[in-house]
Amino acid sequence: MKNHNTLIIVAHPDLEHSVINKAWMEALTGHATIHSLCDAYPTGTPIDVAHERALVERHDRVILQFPLYWYSAPAILKQWTDEVFGEGWAFGEGGDAWVGRQLGVAVSCGSAEANFCEGGSQKHTLATFLTPYEGLAAFARADYIGHHAFYDTYSDTVAERLPANCEAYLRFALQ
Repeated sequence: MKNHNTLIIVAHPDLEHSVINKAWMEALTGHATIHSLCDAYPTGTPIDVAHERALVERHDRVILQFPLYWYSAPAILKQWTDEVFGEGWAFGEGGDAWVGRQLGVAVSCGSAEANFCEGGSQKHTLATFLTPYEGLAAFARADYIGHHAFYDTYSDTVAERLPANCEAYLRFALQ
């Protein structure tokens, strides 16, 4: 594994009761910088844009980690991207902060992987639902590295599948 200087931006509103996202964070502890938006910014707390930008600037790879909520991320991540990816920093004149950085996504999904296909019960692939992040990376001129996922979070097989998935996430985050 290449040792990237990796920042994990976690956007999970209930980490205390999380199984997947909490296990991912534990697997990455000591290998990456982990930053929980919900811990840093409880409901109603303004985002410290200067702090967030400085945090990104200290890393060459950023992974946005969250549970898929109605085919999107929790609201805190949308707020973070709206405020942090500003003109003059992420795009526009002088906006080159993401040039040379990598951006990826790690997402936990309630539905089985087989359901995420064109015409399946989810109607599209997970990659299709995550295209806004690919677009975000392109607009900011970052390199989009794709996504890592854990599917079928409500099944009885989570405990047996989770260790291998955590190892795969570690490889994805640090490759």
